[in-house]
Amino acid sequence: MKLRDKVAIVTGASQGIGKGIAIGLAAAGADVVVNYYKNAAGAEAVKNEILKIGRKCLSLQGDVSVRKDVARLTQTTLSEFGKIDILVNNAGILIPGALIDLEEEKWDRVVQVNLKGVFLCSQAVGQYMSKSKLGGSIVNIASISAHMPEIYDGAYTPSKAGVIGLTRMLAMEWAEHNIRVNSISPGPIMTSLQRQAFPTQELVDARNQAVPMNRHGTPEEIAKVAVFLASDDASYITGAEIQADGGSIMNMFKLIRRLSDQG
Repeated sequence: MKLRDKVAIVTGASQGIGKGIAIGLAAAGADVVVNYYKNAAGAEAVKNEILKIGRKCLSLQGDVSVRKDVARLTQTTLSEFGKIDILVNNAGILIPGALIDLEEEKWDRVVQVNLKGVFLCSQAVGQYMSKSKLGGSIVNIASISAHMPEIYDGAYTPSKAGVIGLTRMLAMEWAEHNIRVNSISPGPIMTSLQRQAFPTQELVDARNQAVPMNRHGTPEEIAKVAVFLASDDASYITGAEIQADGGSIMNMFKLIRRLSDQG
């Protein structure tokens, strides 16, 4: 097992990509703290799945944008498990809206969770990792939206672009402490929320046309990338961004070719 007896915190792990990563880390040998904001039932279900794998697990409620909640998350993890080897900053939200009339409160909330939350969690865990002199791995979940803005997605694109920039800054500053910091930018991933956005197979097929691999990814596929970045297999990788998007970053050329063929 690549992560045998490591201790990991995964934020926003009650569903979707966070759930997939939490279970993937456990399958690789890690004990996992499942952080959630509102979905207690989902977090408990993830916890039970991890316990069935044979790893220890703790579910903890907390808002990653609130410093005292982050401190409680970090301190409780250390009290229960004695160390923190891995942090996956996955918690994120999207509140849609056109920028021309986007309410300030909506902008603030998205940035607070998606960017400030990554900073607060990384800072808290990074302080422990540096003082313990044990180092560790931090994996931040960004998005290809940071490179390919989606219309009317409010503060989501700017916040995720900020995550990539923050990742590089942390990697540069913390390399001397043997703390590696990397990011993953998922493309379209089939989660329960994605199914709500694309409720019919016709809509899913239409979305897939913009993906060179012609399909959505799965949370399990993102989890494999997170496990790699958290493990010693990635021991010389820091400040990197891995685009796990089925080639979506190149979709403009696929669509141009498709339209050309149809013409």
